[in-house]
Amino acid sequence: MAAETKLLLGIAAGCYRNTGSYGTPTWTNQTAARTVTPGFPWDFADAPSRATPVKIYGKTQVDLAIQILMRADPADPAYGAFVDAHWSQTATLDLLILNAKLTIEGARGVRGEFLVSLSGEPQEIEGSIFSTFDLKPTITANGLPKWVVMGAGSTPTFNAITVG
Repeated sequence: MAAETKLLLGIAAGCYRNTGSYGTPTWTNQTAARTVTPGFPWDFADAPSRATPVKIYGKTQVDLAIQILMRADPADPAYGAFVDAHWSQTATLDLLILNAKLTIEGARGVRGEFLVSLSGEPQEIEGSIFSTFDLKPTITANGLPKWVVMGAGSTPTFNAITVG
């Protein structure tokens, strides 16, 4: 069945952590996440010439930076995994970040292994504690991050991010 037109809501997006192996993932939705902010801006190379007064550019590298605001909960294994990864210089989390649930055909996003940095944790007297995690992709034995489109039956298609 083809993807259906629908309104995508932030609360229905998916932030999944693999709790299985890389080749046979077990995707666990990170329900303690409040806000997931993927940003995938490209860097551009300036390529001017006298042939035109128009500035010409080429894409060079894409930054797959993701920020997650997560409720601090010492009993939540997902929260613990993010904090533990922060305190390790080499630990990574295998994540699938989608703009809809993984059961929605046509959902899009990225899969990669990410380094984790706990970049903020305001402890305001009138509020509950949320931790801000900055995620940066890294290369592992499993390769580089990929962009993803979910197909029928929750089957992902992983695509290499290429230039040229």
